[in-house]
Amino acid sequence: MIRIEKMTSCTIDEAVQAWNDGFEGYYFNMATTPDVFVKRMVAEDLLPSLTLIAFDGNQPVGIIMHGIRTVQGQKIAWNGGTGVAQSMRGKGVGKKLISAALDLLKGEGVEKVTLEAVSKNEGAISLYKKAGFEIVDELEYLTLKGSLNGYTPLSIPASADYHIEAAFPVHAGQLQFYRASHPWQTQWQSVKDGEAVIVRSGMGDPVGYAYYRRSFNTDGEHTSTTLYQCEVFPDHPDSKYLIHMMLSHVFGKFTDNMNRTVPNLPKHASAVTGKILKQIGFTVYAEQVQMSRQL
Repeated sequence: MIRIEKMTSCTIDEAVQAWNDGFEGYYFNMATTPDVFVKRMVAEDLLPSLTLIAFDGNQPVGIIMHGIRTVQGQKIAWNGGTGVAQSMRGKGVGKKLISAALDLLKGEGVEKVTLEAVSKNEGAISLYKKAGFEIVDELEYLTLKGSLNGYTPLSIPASADYHIEAAFPVHAGQLQFYRASHPWQTQWQSVKDGEAVIVRSGMGDPVGYAYYRRSFNTDGEHTSTTLYQCEVFPDHPDSKYLIHMMLSHVFGKFTDNMNRTVPNLPKHASAVTGKILKQIGFTVYAEQVQMSRQL
């Protein structure tokens, strides 16, 4: 008999075991430790009260995690991972976890639930569709490693009047054209410790934003940059110039021997940004689908 418990009634070790066993043999190495597990929950606003663990007897055999954010007055939840131990797959454990989680989220007043799934994971996508989820966009994980010779950013027209100001991700989140519907891990709340830039017109109006996080090694050397969002005001006539302007600020001249990543970029909602990144030399490392369900 499978029983489902909130994480608040379980130990961290049981939650970690449920996660590690649930994602054994996954497309990526998802193994974690108690410290990393807790840090991730804090960083991505995942709540123990919204995390459910399935038990077969005393053995944890499945997990589903959720967090809630309020966006423009609407409560939106994100599924931060659903995993079932290999020995229990195909026995309805995943279906039970999703159903119990949706009931729990309804009770919390959540209006929409979102998630991402690996595009090749047809079994998971089918399971979510049966639970009422729909695919709303396709996502690409883009990378560019090492130095890049010959990159020349698209020049801003001489008649244009734009300037970049330093900011924090939260400031981007306050802009009227901020993309709050982008994947959870690329939202400003997941990058609180990052950096941001806002592009303003000569009149002082915001017309573009980007935010990112830089990483350094113990010697203080800049080893990687992750770009989370790079967007411009919808249908702006200088969109391409503005995106190049921001990318040049975020990544520099691409001459440094470092890693550059752009996780979960929506193929449709961020089509212009994606096209420019690929023209520069970024390649697709992984693909996912973004799904959502109204409650």
